Amino acid sequence: MSFYALLQRLVDAWHAGDADAAASLFAQDAGYREAGREPLRGRAAIRDFMRGFFAGGSAVRMVVGDVLVDGETAFVTFTFAMRGAGGTARQTMEMGALVRFGDGYVTEWREYRA
Repeated sequence: MSFYALLQRLVDAWHAGDADAAASLFAQDAGYREAGREPLRGRAAIRDFMRGFFAGGSAVRMVVGDVLVDGETAFVTFTFAMRGAGGTARQTMEMGALVRFGDGYVTEWREYRA
């Protein structure tokens, strides 16, 4: 699977609020780090974190900007928007992520805020 296809599947899972589908795209021992949070290690930890996030009622919209790919490393810019109950805008952020991938899985996701 190309990186672009992997990224699209991940974005689709986030838009659907499907933590299990999103986590299934990460390698068993993947690393995941959001800006300002402690890093997570492993698909199960990533899944549990995402389940908690989506259980909080946040609707997510991610609009991908630039994507730079070099071998099995990519950098992705995106706008990440969250809405709370009733569709009220909670937060919009301009962000980027360093993504390492291989064999059809994300092996590392590390976010940066603009």
